[in-house]
Amino acid sequence: MSTIKVDNLQTTGGAGLYPAKAWVNFNGEGTVAIREDGNVSSITDGGTGLYTVNFTSALSDANYASVNTAGFSNSGANFTMPITPSNGSPTASALPFRNYGSNGVTYDASHFHVAIFR
Repeated sequence: MSTIKVDNLQTTGGAGLYPAKAWVNFNGEGTVAIREDGNVSSITDGGTGLYTVNFTSALSDANYASVNTAGFSNSGANFTMPITPSNGSPTASALPFRNYGSNGVTYDASHFHVAIFR
């Protein structure tokens, strides 16, 4: 992985800038397949609607924030519920999550997007 120098990137108000430590766009239906990623080595398919995002380089700890979205090929309203106790806890090297539809049923999805910030 190469280093990219960014000039003229500024923030105001002292809030700082926090780029994603990892991100992935993947297909979660059938055979799980990563479309594109940054710092993600693989996706583990744990069964219907159960996934783990595995990081190429571990983070400093598991105290990160994840932003997740899911899109289905069916017509239902859907959302992603990250990190449920029955699917494990986040670690410095992986984020497990479970995907629920609006009806409370666990589903696979055709499009997942996950970003990790620390």
